[in-house]
Amino acid sequence: MKQIFKLSVLLLIALSAAWSSEQKTGTLTVLVFKNETPLNGSIVTVDGKKVFKSDIDGALKTTLPVGQHTVEIVGRGVNKENLGYFKKSVTIKESRDTQVISTFTNSKTPVVSVDTPVGTLTQAKTAQAVNVTGKAKDGAASRTIALTPASMELEEFVVLAPKVEGSLAEVIAEEKNINAVANILGYEEMSKKGDSTAAAALSRVTGVTLIDGKSIYVRGLGDRYSNVELNGLPLPSPNPLERTVPLDIFPSSVIGSMKIQKSASADIPSSFGGGYIDIRTKERFDEDFIKISLSGKINNYTGTEQVDYFGSATDWTGYDHSFRPIPQEILDATAVTVGERTPTLTTRDYSKEQLAAFTQAYPNRIYEVYDSTLKPGFGGSVEGAKSFDIDEDNHLTVYGNYTYTQDSRYVPEEFFGYDFDINGVQEKEPSQYGTIDQTTMTVTHGGMLNIGYNYMDVLRVKYTKLYTNSAAKTTRVTDGIIGSNYEHLTYYALNWEERELNVDQFSGDFDYEVFNSESVLDFGFQTSTASFYQPNNYQYIYLTEDGLTFNDNTKSNHLANKVVSDDTLNAMYLKNKHKIEVFNEDESIEYGINISSKERISKQQKYYLNKTNNLPVTDRDLVQDIDSIYSNYVLPPYPYDYQLLQVATLFKAGDSFDGYVDETSPFLSWLSRPWDDVEVVLGARYVDLTQDIDQYKLDRTNPDFAKRNDVILDRSSLAIDDYFPSLSVKYKYSEKQQFDFATSKTYIMPDMREFTEGEYFHPFDVATIVGNPNLVNTLIYNLDLKYSYFFTDEDNVKTGLFYKYMDKPIEDVMIPSSSLPIYSFANTESATLYGFEIDGRKNLEMVHTNLADYYVSGNFSYNFSEVTLTPEQKEIFTSQTRALQGLSPYVVNLTLGYEVQDRNVLLNLNKMAERIRKVGVIDGPDKEEDQYETPPLLLDLMWIEKFHYEYDFDLKMQLGNILDQEVVWTQGDGVTRRFKMGRSLGVKIEATF
Repeated sequence: MKQIFKLSVLLLIALSAAWSSEQKTGTLTVLVFKNETPLNGSIVTVDGKKVFKSDIDGALKTTLPVGQHTVEIVGRGVNKENLGYFKKSVTIKESRDTQVISTFTNSKTPVVSVDTPVGTLTQAKTAQAVNVTGKAKDGAASRTIALTPASMELEEFVVLAPKVEGSLAEVIAEEKNINAVANILGYEEMSKKGDSTAAAALSRVTGVTLIDGKSIYVRGLGDRYSNVELNGLPLPSPNPLERTVPLDIFPSSVIGSMKIQKSASADIPSSFGGGYIDIRTKERFDEDFIKISLSGKINNYTGTEQVDYFGSATDWTGYDHSFRPIPQEILDATAVTVGERTPTLTTRDYSKEQLAAFTQAYPNRIYEVYDSTLKPGFGGSVEGAKSFDIDEDNHLTVYGNYTYTQDSRYVPEEFFGYDFDINGVQEKEPSQYGTIDQTTMTVTHGGMLNIGYNYMDVLRVKYTKLYTNSAAKTTRVTDGIIGSNYEHLTYYALNWEERELNVDQFSGDFDYEVFNSESVLDFGFQTSTASFYQPNNYQYIYLTEDGLTFNDNTKSNHLANKVVSDDTLNAMYLKNKHKIEVFNEDESIEYGINISSKERISKQQKYYLNKTNNLPVTDRDLVQDIDSIYSNYVLPPYPYDYQLLQVATLFKAGDSFDGYVDETSPFLSWLSRPWDDVEVVLGARYVDLTQDIDQYKLDRTNPDFAKRNDVILDRSSLAIDDYFPSLSVKYKYSEKQQFDFATSKTYIMPDMREFTEGEYFHPFDVATIVGNPNLVNTLIYNLDLKYSYFFTDEDNVKTGLFYKYMDKPIEDVMIPSSSLPIYSFANTESATLYGFEIDGRKNLEMVHTNLADYYVSGNFSYNFSEVTLTPEQKEIFTSQTRALQGLSPYVVNLTLGYEVQDRNVLLNLNKMAERIRKVGVIDGPDKEEDQYETPPLLLDLMWIEKFHYEYDFDLKMQLGNILDQEVVWTQGDGVTRRFKMGRSLGVKIEATF
């Protein structure tokens, strides 16, 4: 409660400061034309001291104090010639826009030039003429030029400018009007800041943390507490280790805007705790265009020799094309089939000749790691839009986009492990230590097609096709003193994975009237698939002992792992909104239903080479490189009884499962305005959801002992059958200030893989992940309070408080292990989370008129959390009181920007506080402390230059991670991991036709 009190005081101080500094203001808009053509670069002076230039639309807008002001305009033609002079006194009114429209026409009076090759020009101007005097060494020349007066001035005249999709003004307008606590991120801002993916863009949103470049933590809650949709429809995840779709697969070029809603409302899913993210694809365009871009990227290690392995000749396409897969005959021979005993690669199920053939087929490519030159990244994209006017009432818009990128990175790491003394206290010096050399090549490509149809602005329908494929080739060499036996081991990991998302959507809305009430019907239908494919992630181990390095077969070695996870998700929604009047105008009632069905088929098969006693060869004799060992002992057609290494299975039936999720969620909400400046939205969503997991397992309880090794499907289920109410109140104190209050109840269900008994390799650690079929649902109760102050249509400041109570939250945890680490998942008893947020954007003209082209924007969030453990967990976990795993107590983003018509320069800073990466466990007398990650301070520079020839031409340069600070993991007083991500330099050329 003390923390809440302190935060409340801070909020009150911030509000008091804003109110005390408030000055009554209005806005001035100046539009400059010549014969209905906008004039770019015309000079506008306000009160003789503030000087502006009109933009490419012949317009400018500024905020001024209420009262009388003087406006002077000098029109500039296409060739920068003076067209005329205009001077007028205008009245600025509170919260109103005063417009001055100045039109210059062709004049019979010729443009006068004064030739002064050496000298100066002076001019004296009146409302009717300008006198220009040129002084040079040989004398002076003077001419008087008649000027064209402005055509008219209209005060308090509102012009409805075209709505530019994803523009900053559109984003602010949506944030101002939405009845929820939310942030809107538009394409304009993403483009200016150089964000290439949805994940990178979201990392700059208040309270959002980017983990490993692809996963989003909102208000410190992991990706399982977020919900990501595309155009209001759910997406399957092409990464089975994550509940939500990884956001790094969405190129920013296909995104019109993104809504990050932090408070629940009845019209969106109730299955989130941190944030609901709706990615909205591009669909509106002012004109036809074709845009082509090419890009290149280098980093610290580009051009240097780094670890690599031989891959497929088609890796650059993002597809393996049958180079790596485990031989099909081995996969078929060990297939898991319900009702049958899973065959083993032994003489019980196969002949010796068959087994010998399986072993000879097992090593089917080159496995030796070598040094390869790290190549620069590159990419390109093409997009275009075309509008067709079928007739006066029917319009068609087609938009297409395709993007390809390839990048290579090398990251060297150091790791350390610690023993414990007889009292269970961690030693100061590490007993395990070593290095990790990791090179990753990523290939991402995909595209989008939008076809939109509009009938008289009454019926609007859209077809959206989205396809993305993301592949990663990773070579990882882990070398050092590893494990409780303190052996000098070298692990070689050769990985390849493909993530694919394929979506077809049909959506639209229809305006109609019922009982004289304006109504809108929204509808959407989707079919989508997602797949995750690891054809053969391979690992082998060498041991160095007494100065000799040899292949170690005392443990499972020569591991081959195949994972295939395929999702099919079908979804639809129907929403009806009717205008009604109970207390006031603009009230409405909305109701609808969301229906979705998802199926996941997940299979995993693991194998290794088991060392036999058939030959008098010891491990210490296997000093050759890995391919020579295979050539000498595995590939030759030795009879079964003379094979040194034989292929064997390492997986169990429980590593595979079939999952099904079915949801039906009707909702109802009412927007009322009991007072002119108060809007209240009361809603409720009913969720009828079931998640069934058919786990493959052995029938160990069968009365028939002969069938206890047969495979059966054992179903585990979770269900939600509950109402989830929500309430939001918006109080518009003035046109510039408003308050938002929201309260709601939401939930989180364990993801499919978390809820199984399967065991999987950790994606970046020498460790395994085990599911937990005893997980239960999490219920979350939310409170939000937000205050917003809008200086202009683009400048604002927003601040707020939030509070969450979580019943049975799910966390990533560790399981006590005497060998390599084992990760899993657990429900703790409860958790509370509360904090403070502030974000905004402000032009720096208030500091000095010379800074009119500069602005500062940013956000800061402070999060405090406390976890309550169950009595059983207090015997397992070291920390009895701690923060939520993965939560950064604070996150700050800051941008300093310079923006003129053809130049945009931004300096972006991001800093996250340390967070718990691994929860410490009690292992006998040893009490391992929580492991913390300290993220680096990130500083990026983005520079954009625009050129105008026969077509628009943009040059973008981005310098990433300028400071290149170290990422450090600590446990107690000891460092467990440290590495640098490295600096990068990217250049992009973009032309629009």
